[in-house]
Amino acid sequence: MRTVDELRTALDYRDAPVTPPAGALIARAHRRRVVRRRTLLAAGTAAVAAPAVAFGLAPVRGGGARPAAAQVLDRAAGVAAGGPEPARGGTVWFTETGYEELRLTTPETGGRAFLTAQRFTTRVWLALPDRQRYDQEAAPPAVAESDLAAWVAAGRPPLTGPATVTDDPGTKDTWQLLLDDELGGTSADLRREAELLGRLPTGPAALAAWLRRRLTDDSAGRSLVQWCPIDAGSCGVDAKLFHAAAALLAAPLAEPALRSGLFRVLARLPGVRLGGTTTDGTTTDGTTTDGAGRRATVVSVTMGQLRHELFFDPDRAMLLGTRQVLVTTPADPDDPQWTGAVAGTAVRSVLYLRSRTVSAIGATA
Repeated sequence: MRTVDELRTALDYRDAPVTPPAGALIARAHRRRVVRRRTLLAAGTAAVAAPAVAFGLAPVRGGGARPAAAQVLDRAAGVAAGGPEPARGGTVWFTETGYEELRLTTPETGGRAFLTAQRFTTRVWLALPDRQRYDQEAAPPAVAESDLAAWVAAGRPPLTGPATVTDDPGTKDTWQLLLDDELGGTSADLRREAELLGRLPTGPAALAAWLRRRLTDDSAGRSLVQWCPIDAGSCGVDAKLFHAAAALLAAPLAEPALRSGLFRVLARLPGVRLGGTTTDGTTTDGTTTDGAGRRATVVSVTMGQLRHELFFDPDRAMLLGTRQVLVTTPADPDDPQWTGAVAGTAVRSVLYLRSRTVSAIGATA
């Protein structure tokens, strides 16, 4: 059997990241062709220990009984149903989202890979019928504490992280790519995506059935979105549905009936639980605080070695974030993707920071 270091060296994790990479979750998609996301070399950057919690979301342990989760989600569905219709003609929608991924990163100079946290923030502007702008602000990769000494001993080799991009007209958000899977590919324009979003079923059974049909096969080359890490045992169809529902809840064009239906789909998901006690408090009702200081309710489903979490404001039926968290400390020497991480570590986090209408593309207020 090969050692972990031998496996790390042999595997090309730059092309097969352990969590959905920027190029898979927010694919750079031009009208008629898909362009590979640019990367930024973070040479000579001082390393820092990567935190186990992404964007300040407090870790949540355990979970309440399913009826409690269903009750909270159904209540949010009722709030969503009474929400305002999204603005239409002449509207520019602006969203800002923070991402963090824990993954092995191979230095450009070669050699062994190091466990790193890769962070970036996206800002997206959309305007019908088909205007779009995508900005991405990336931080240098942060070497995890478990690999920091080895990285220093190796001479602090430069590591490649996500790119910083400005005024990109072609990159699409996750909810758009989910719809593009049905529309025949990334050549679909915003008008067609908005029309399909408006035609989706809103009853929970029919909506769940549509999502499951879209999510049955997300293998490379078959789906535009990779919903979970390459650990297949932690990413069944229910886990994919959990994240796909979150992606559609984040769509600024989603109508109240669809948002309500998505919360009801989550309420009926097998194994959904209300989050339990947090490490920084004694709450038992699934509440915590996110990195923006917002109070959040947490629901989750657990598959394999990952707990999939969704953070939302039930009083406003507003999605706040999602996470994928290790529930066990990885111990398989043949699967070194998270070597050094311990149970409770978030391997992927998304924090929805802002969603509003603005006066023009490029404006944020």
